[in-house]
Amino acid sequence: MPDRRKSNDRRGPRRGEERRLGDRRESHRLPIDVEVRQGNAPFSSHQGNIGIGGVFFKTPLDLPTGALVQLRFTLPDNSEAIQAKGEVVEITAVGRPEDRGTRVRFIDLDIKNELAIARFLDDHAASK
Repeated sequence: MPDRRKSNDRRGPRRGEERRLGDRRESHRLPIDVEVRQGNAPFSSHQGNIGIGGVFFKTPLDLPTGALVQLRFTLPDNSEAIQAKGEVVEITAVGRPEDRGTRVRFIDLDIKNELAIARFLDDHAASK
């Protein structure tokens, strides 16, 4: 059934739409070490944080917005490394090059790994 609300309708999203419409960055984020590689370059290690939609890490690397990267990281309760593709969506450059940060969203993350990340985030949130 089509959505017949007018663009000036002041009602909020319908039930179930909140997650789809909300910013995925609102999810809980936890520290993680992540290895990043662009193209055929070797992986480089960075400290950052992870959320359900992607990772943020500090890096002096000059990764342009839109660049595709390969990510590799291990969740604390999982011995198997997760490998994922990502797209650079934001660069924060404040001061010195070592203070530069990069936000990468996951693309083509398989459901098994997405569930493992969600479980890791949920378990940590529940323990607080």
